[in-house]
Amino acid sequence: LVLLISFGVGYSYGVNPDVVPISSSDIPGSIIQRPTDKPKDKPIKVNVSSGGTFCYGPNFSGGESYIVIEQCWQMHVMNARYDVFQRISYNINDTWLCITVPESVVKGETNWDYVHLRPCTINDPLQRWIVKENSFWTADERYRLKDTNWYAYISRNSGDRYNHTLDSSMSDWINTVATPGNISILTSIAWDLGSDRYFIRSGGSDKNTTPIYYNPESGHLAQYNPVSGLLSCMYSRVGSYDWNWVTWALCSDAPISKDNPAYWNVYLATEEGGMIMDYQGNALRVTRYGPNWGVAYAAKLSYLKKDTTYNPTSLFIVDRNLLNWVRYTVSNLGKTDQYCPAGKKENHNIRIKRTLPPDFQLTEE
Repeated sequence: LVLLISFGVGYSYGVNPDVVPISSSDIPGSIIQRPTDKPKDKPIKVNVSSGGTFCYGPNFSGGESYIVIEQCWQMHVMNARYDVFQRISYNINDTWLCITVPESVVKGETNWDYVHLRPCTINDPLQRWIVKENSFWTADERYRLKDTNWYAYISRNSGDRYNHTLDSSMSDWINTVATPGNISILTSIAWDLGSDRYFIRSGGSDKNTTPIYYNPESGHLAQYNPVSGLLSCMYSRVGSYDWNWVTWALCSDAPISKDNPAYWNVYLATEEGGMIMDYQGNALRVTRYGPNWGVAYAAKLSYLKKDTTYNPTSLFIVDRNLLNWVRYTVSNLGKTDQYCPAGKKENHNIRIKRTLPPDFQLTEE
């Protein structure tokens, strides 16, 4: 995965990202873009207020995940990455998990809480961290990452104890604009019945929003288990049948072939969403009546006209961030890719001469 540090998509803490319109008249003759840096993953080493140097260690205990501060040689300590999206991430069992701010504190529902690990996404503002005063702060600079009883937490009261600072050995790690481990998008998959909206989850649907993690590289649509730290992906099982129920099974962020029953594509049809297709072009559907109400399945397109018994639908509503991603990729891969993303047609014949350096070599990277 190679990313250039310059996007047509903007992100800010506490604000949903929007596609940034770029007109061709705003683009200079030469745009300097550089790829992200090669990661320099290492354990996060900190100096605590009582004296001494310790390390962050991801720990799953009591049905949740925490960041424990312990001796750097202890079992939970592992390499971390501070990437281009300002995420602090760990690769645990081939799944990228990020240190995530407790939403209850941000919303004012509680004064303090521990930080947890959640699947890394490019659109969750709760996963963005900056380094200020040699410490981690949320990207809006409101909350400092502190520790109590050797566990990392944030508090609405800036005077709460205890503060810790990054060790001087972390300087190079902090200044590395690292390639992200994944580019998953936090979303949900919803469908409407009259004035009611329901959300797909493993085993059915309900009115509670279920976080779904879409990995555009692997095509995974996954749920997260905070107890185990594992992902469970939706798999298509149509095969030679006209239709079949989807199943949910363990998966990870490890690369897979697109010819895979866990690979899904999102196609826009409305301002809010569209169709979701499996790797063979079968449509994801959900029953809206009957004994299997709200259960997701996939069906061949040739079967859809006959598939009317329980008033199913193939039209789903997804998060705006996922829509923006689809629009971004389509604009870059479509027939209008000479524009950015769909610039002024009258300018398409204007060419700017660019000279390559004499030592330029074309490589696979």
